[in-house]
Amino acid sequence: MRFLSYVKVGADNWAILPETWETGSPHPLTDVPHPPQIYMTRKETRIKKLIRKRRIKLSTTLIAAASVAAAGFIVAPAIATNATSTNGIFADSLQPQVAADSDRSAVELGVRFSPQKPGSVTALQYYQGPRAHGVQRATLWSGRGTVLARVSFTPTTDVGWRTIALAKPVDLAAGQTYVVSYNAPKGGYPVTERALSKASSQNGFALPASAGVYRYGDGSVVPSKSYKGSNYFADIVFAPSGSDGQKPVVTPTPTSTPTPTQTATPTPTPTQTATPTPTPTQTSTPTPTPTQTSTPTPTPPSGGMSVLGRHFPDSSTTGVPSGTTLTKYTGPCTISESNVVIDKKTIDCYLRITGKNVTIKNSVINGAIYSSKGSFTVTDSDIRLSATEDTGVGEANFTLNRVEVTGGRRSVNCASNCTVQASYLHAQGKDPTGTAHQSAIRMGANSVIRGNTIACDAPESAPAGGCSAALTGYGDFAVVEKNTIDGNLFLASNAGYCAYGGSSTGKPYSNGVNNVKFTNNVWQRGKTGVCGIWGPIVSFVPNLPGNEWTNNVYDNGTTIKP
Repeated sequence: MRFLSYVKVGADNWAILPETWETGSPHPLTDVPHPPQIYMTRKETRIKKLIRKRRIKLSTTLIAAASVAAAGFIVAPAIATNATSTNGIFADSLQPQVAADSDRSAVELGVRFSPQKPGSVTALQYYQGPRAHGVQRATLWSGRGTVLARVSFTPTTDVGWRTIALAKPVDLAAGQTYVVSYNAPKGGYPVTERALSKASSQNGFALPASAGVYRYGDGSVVPSKSYKGSNYFADIVFAPSGSDGQKPVVTPTPTSTPTPTQTATPTPTPTQTATPTPTPTQTSTPTPTPTQTSTPTPTPPSGGMSVLGRHFPDSSTTGVPSGTTLTKYTGPCTISESNVVIDKKTIDCYLRITGKNVTIKNSVINGAIYSSKGSFTVTDSDIRLSATEDTGVGEANFTLNRVEVTGGRRSVNCASNCTVQASYLHAQGKDPTGTAHQSAIRMGANSVIRGNTIACDAPESAPAGGCSAALTGYGDFAVVEKNTIDGNLFLASNAGYCAYGGSSTGKPYSNGVNNVKFTNNVWQRGKTGVCGIWGPIVSFVPNLPGNEWTNNVYDNGTTIKP
């Protein structure tokens, strides 16, 4: 069956999208190249006769679900109908705070709602984000998860609200619960966190607390999980019974003032990550100590990885020096005394440092090491976590020098006042929960990250586990500020990007970023040619106070612009 779809591409321009589709055959959940587009002025087409002043931002004729039975539903071809000006849950002008979550897994995204008057749904809507590739299905569900209508349609890259007409309206009862959703087969969906945290009534609809819902997978089951009151921008076109077709005044959805919380990001984040973007559970933000004195540039290793004539750390230049004899550590795992020195030991526990100026050198830590108000230095040592442990080194007042960190879900958390230099951070473990957005370093404030090889190469883990980036900085718990990232090698990754610059939008502390300096770093191009899936770095704003971007290049010498 061949039909024509009409898509709005500008204020006065429309495009005809030809498409061939055999009735009964499924659309694949992958990116499909757009067919040739024919552009014409609005005055030259019959479209203006079909479109009134409703919220048709991207209107297209599509495949619609007609009726549903307990055993399944029947799909019927859609017909170009005269779209009346009808009500919806959200305002026409509503836009997401985060345009593209870093989550890359297939996920069904929607909203749970109850109409306050009986009526019928005539179309389904969703906000097409710039990175939500391959979106081509939306569904209307009963509160118990029965499919009431499902439409399939041609993917687009045009950003904005998209409206898909139903071939047959679906009647809804007042006070009953329903869900409308769409499937983002490759993640990257738009989201605003905390917008739907509280129960509300708007535009003739009742929304429960945490009305935004998601479920990882292909959308065969109704989404039911929620995360941080997120709005995932799914909507309907609704005609109340007895409506005269006139659109009521629509009040934009209020966005509640974000309150920093420390919960797992789902990515259906993600930071990082994420939107659904769950991040691993964080400990409380430590009380910052006075700003560090400047850190001298480490002497480049004579061996290691050679890129562009420069040497970067690897396993041969970090960790316990060859030939060192180790003995078992028998001291306490919580070190409260100051000025303790541990040398040439195998440490089989999680070290908690509450004392000042603790030194660990030439040793292997089979676990993690942590301080918030204490301070420590680790030199020429290995930190080896199991795959399931969370963070190797955290989270304040420490220095790592020529250290190799492996395992865990994150190698290092630099929440405040840390220095990581001449070290090799890599080989994170597989996340058993499938929800963590992993990284090598998460930066916060007052930190120096210099002369390292930084990689996030954790295996992907269903439904959404895997790398966000080698270096992340999201503003979830505090402002990202006063960080120097100098002379590092970022290894290529299957993450969306290889680094985050601290200015992720939609976070509790998105504003106030300052003095984040990227200088003299090298990004490995990898199989994508841009280090990550979409690029080397994201969320870096060069013109913020004190921010700097100087001499950052790919491993072929090409200059990188943020």
